[in-house]
Amino acid sequence: MLILLFACADEDSGDPVIYAFPEGFRWGAASAAHQVEGGNTNNNWYQFETLPEFAGKTDEPSGAATEFYTRYEADFDLLERMGADVFRLSIEWSRVERSRDTWDEAEWDHYRAVIEALRARDIEPMVTLHHFTDPIWVQDLSDLDCEAGPTDTNMCGWTNPEVPAEFAEFSGEAATRLGDLVDEWSTFNEPGGYVLSGYLGGAFPPGYSNLTVDGIQENVIPVMEALATANALAYDAVKAADRSDANSDNVIANVGFTNSIQWIVPLDEDNPDDVAAAERIQSLYGYAFPDAVILGKLDRDLDGTPEEDHPEWANKCDLLGYQYYYRMPVKYQASFPPVEAIPCDASVLEALGMSLSDFGCPEPHPDDITQMGYEHYSPGLGLLAEPMAERYPGVQLRVTEAGIATTTGKRRAESIVRQLVGLHAAIEDGQPVDGYIHWSLTDNFEWAEGFRPRFGLYSVDYDTMERSVTEGATVLGQIIKDNGIRQSVYDSYGVGEHLSPGE
Repeated sequence: MLILLFACADEDSGDPVIYAFPEGFRWGAASAAHQVEGGNTNNNWYQFETLPEFAGKTDEPSGAATEFYTRYEADFDLLERMGADVFRLSIEWSRVERSRDTWDEAEWDHYRAVIEALRARDIEPMVTLHHFTDPIWVQDLSDLDCEAGPTDTNMCGWTNPEVPAEFAEFSGEAATRLGDLVDEWSTFNEPGGYVLSGYLGGAFPPGYSNLTVDGIQENVIPVMEALATANALAYDAVKAADRSDANSDNVIANVGFTNSIQWIVPLDEDNPDDVAAAERIQSLYGYAFPDAVILGKLDRDLDGTPEEDHPEWANKCDLLGYQYYYRMPVKYQASFPPVEAIPCDASVLEALGMSLSDFGCPEPHPDDITQMGYEHYSPGLGLLAEPMAERYPGVQLRVTEAGIATTTGKRRAESIVRQLVGLHAAIEDGQPVDGYIHWSLTDNFEWAEGFRPRFGLYSVDYDTMERSVTEGATVLGQIIKDNGIRQSVYDSYGVGEHLSPGE
């Protein structure tokens, strides 16, 4: 049985709202199809989880995930009780187009029912069209070498020039069928992370691991070009197909993408080589794709300065979502061209046969280490707003993911409050951030890490699929109700240099 424990704050001056957000600020939570739906067996992630040649790449298969596919109404009830007014979700391309150029009408009807269920609760859908998964017919991992060349059952991946057009066709179909319900569209989720994890580090499909200049030039750059082309084509396709104002706010189709960006700092702030190295890594991790599709600039040699003009990609973003999770120091390393830098990231160093201590990286405070192994640093969420607003003037910003992997309720609540305090300061300083979407509504399948990391505002018992409230949901619900942070909430969760102890 689920019990909601939302606090009843004193409306009088004894407990004032001390951090008030602007009127109309958006509040919500997020999910992604493959991470929650269950039964996604027609995409490359299912292959990555189950094919023997990729054994060890993931901790466990996604299987039934959280059974969101059949439990979405109950999950939306949780969202509604929190007072959220936006939910970010994705359409699984491999469900609606199981084979090339063949639509599955039952699956389209399913996604329409899901979005109608949100609208019935006065919750705005923010629809992502690509959240890390590709249909098997786009790239069949069982035939990764694609020796026979592209076919309709294996197009050999994103470097096939026909694939961006196929994605645009899917995007336009979604807008045609669902545009009367949806005004906010995201073409790609974290495209930079998708490319670096799948085509450089090997942690995502197709599993290419080649941390060299050749690996970057042969694998990363061509796929990034393909995704930039796909974004431009999909942007235009959605704009052309969606002609309905779903909520009568005079916005017909707000189209953008969501971008992973972390707080990157030099290992030694007094060392100019480390400072420059941090700037190059930040450019690679956080700015390379936005530079391409907003500015029309490609940093082909990854020296931190985009030099190649692509006007055909430019200005294809109305709303830039940014997604923040951790702080990462970076050290200059001349032997690692072209960026001449290595991040203090345990997974990257492990791939290079080193540990944090081997490379001279500091160990984060133990209370700030999350289940994902990285350092939670609350101020980063707000600090990132200014450099992004300066780099991409005129583009609306929204936090589309921020959260913490923990089983300790107070740590999640502290993370939310402290990050929102920093975000409030950025907004007060004039940064154009219009909302906060928490990752995630429920626990989920966390890609290569499986089900161990717990990001949910509501925890999931994977034996019974029962949802239960966490302290984070209680506190965020109160913040949404107040459109701000009360003194009592700040005093309980906002004070302290480090998070409370716990996993």
